[in-house]
Amino acid sequence: MTVAHRRYDSAQARWERSETQRLERLAAARAEHDRLVATETADCAKRNQLIQQEITGLRERRREPVERYLDQVLVRTPLPEDFPRRAEVAYNPDAEQVVVQLQLPGTDVVPAVKSVKYIQSGPNADTMPETRRPEKELRELYRDVIAQVALLTVRDLFDADELLRTVAFNGHVDTINRATGQREYPCLVSLNVERDRFEELVLDRVSPADCLRHLNALVSPHPFALTPIQPVLRFDLSKFNFIKGFDAVATLDHRPDLMEMGHGEFEHLVRQIFEAMGMQGWTTTSSNDDGVDAVVVNPDPFVGGLTIVQAKHYKNVVGVSHIRELAGAMEEKRAGRGILVTTSWFTAGGWQKAHEHGRMQLVDGQHLTFLIKQHLERDVLISVNRPRNAASGPPTAASGST
Repeated sequence: MTVAHRRYDSAQARWERSETQRLERLAAARAEHDRLVATETADCAKRNQLIQQEITGLRERRREPVERYLDQVLVRTPLPEDFPRRAEVAYNPDAEQVVVQLQLPGTDVVPAVKSVKYIQSGPNADTMPETRRPEKELRELYRDVIAQVALLTVRDLFDADELLRTVAFNGHVDTINRATGQREYPCLVSLNVERDRFEELVLDRVSPADCLRHLNALVSPHPFALTPIQPVLRFDLSKFNFIKGFDAVATLDHRPDLMEMGHGEFEHLVRQIFEAMGMQGWTTTSSNDDGVDAVVVNPDPFVGGLTIVQAKHYKNVVGVSHIRELAGAMEEKRAGRGILVTTSWFTAGGWQKAHEHGRMQLVDGQHLTFLIKQHLERDVLISVNRPRNAASGPPTAASGST
């Protein structure tokens, strides 16, 4: 009995130690489980909060949430796996327009080999000669591919966001210039289409290339040779902070002196002048505008593009420093043109600096009243003491600059 008791006591001690260790492991596992559950719950709540914020942003049509959503739409476009997925999206909430710059597949997407034939016997036994596609067929197939990508992208964007009114599409291809060795990103196809017109299409029955012509798209004359075109619309509205338009013209009926306007009203008036010229215009917020008071876009496919505008509601002369400021804003925003509008006048040196830059236009007070009369049909005055000898254009080489 003594030996048996000792064995029993030893076994019970081992079990108790084992049970203690098991309970300790169980407690640690439960603590780890509770920690993981708490972490996952917090992460889930955070993700849900972010999702709800995105949903709210979409409903309120805020620029950043809409752009992120459309980015995800483009990532999921049903294209072959080896097609590029690089895309840039800019959304304009005022016009309900999205501008997309999408990377197209390169010319190697079209197989140069049309067929392969296995020869079983004869002098060429066990060979597999290839039949190559004619050059004309390669060109036609590649043109068809990029047309299909363009139409598919536009369709998916309209389908994904029922509030969009217009989609502008620019298809580019990543390549290397054989003459310079430099990497380039030429545009091969560009279109700007409204929803109503696009929804009239029966896409499963159209010829993609013919459909693009019907939509007045610009397509490279030689896409297989990567001959570039100028896009119909090429700008990134996400670089600017816009505010809703204000009808500054209406105030001119009872207050025709522009100097009685506030600075903000004057900026809206300048925007309305360009809109009356047939351009699309937006006024930026007064804070953090990076030296940009308005953005105007000429929709003409040949001479159009992005122009930034600075409006100087001044009584005193505008000099060279303001021209340099406009040049810096143009460079930062990658604008094709810049316009400086003032109620006063420019120094001769300012006119000369703008002339040397080559992509600037200056509008002084005299020219401004003429534009308002011509395009807004309003007679206005500007109560500014303009010197009689004030420059009205770039000085001649003989006169120099001040």
